[in-house]
Amino acid sequence: MKHYQPNRYLVSSSKMSVHVLHNLIFSNPDLIVYCKADGNYTQIHLSNRCLIDSKTLKQVQSLLPEDTFIRIHKSCLININYIIGFKGQNTIIIMPDIELQIARRMRTQVLLKISRNLLSI
Repeated sequence: MKHYQPNRYLVSSSKMSVHVLHNLIFSNPDLIVYCKADGNYTQIHLSNRCLIDSKTLKQVQSLLPEDTFIRIHKSCLININYIIGFKGQNTIIIMPDIELQIARRMRTQVLLKISRNLLSI
């Protein structure tokens, strides 16, 4: 019987491992659209599917590039490269059919990071 260590990640500049049930899946962090907390698990949403990882959102965030991912809510982390617009003052649109709420207390920080990213392009 093989023993998996769900507390272990393999991270390189181009790949990140995600433990899903008893499988180890490698994903390029650039393909992650957003991550959402689900108790002590994290839903990792890719453009074509969703993975459930046995890590907290905070642990997943520590493994992702800080210049690309930003926490917009205590339960949500997004890849700023997928932002296509805003709806009102507190909603980010990522991909045509996904709208996520920005926490009021994080709004200024989120907008500053997004604007800095746009200026560096």
